[in-house]
Amino acid sequence: MRYVRFGNKKLTDMRQRIQRMRQLFVNTLQEKGANRDFSFIIKQNGMFSFSGLTKEQVLRLREEFGVYAVASGRVNVAGMTPDNMAPLCEAIVAVL
Repeated sequence: MRYVRFGNKKLTDMRQRIQRMRQLFVNTLQEKGANRDFSFIIKQNGMFSFSGLTKEQVLRLREEFGVYAVASGRVNVAGMTPDNMAPLCEAIVAVL
């Protein structure tokens, strides 16, 4: 039983961290001047999030900024940190 509680706590911690990164992502995009509303990202669940970026924008992110996302626009929220958020959002705003 102790292991189940430990596992549940870890999952809760990870879920909360990802939710904080979603909120920080949306807030930072807005602070950096994104000209569209990304608030829908806050309502999504899981380690990845649909960003709404086009295939062309994703390609520019990769080629110009070394930022990788799936061609469909999905981004890895679990890989985001407070330290990499500003450069990530600056790159996204640049390709919008």
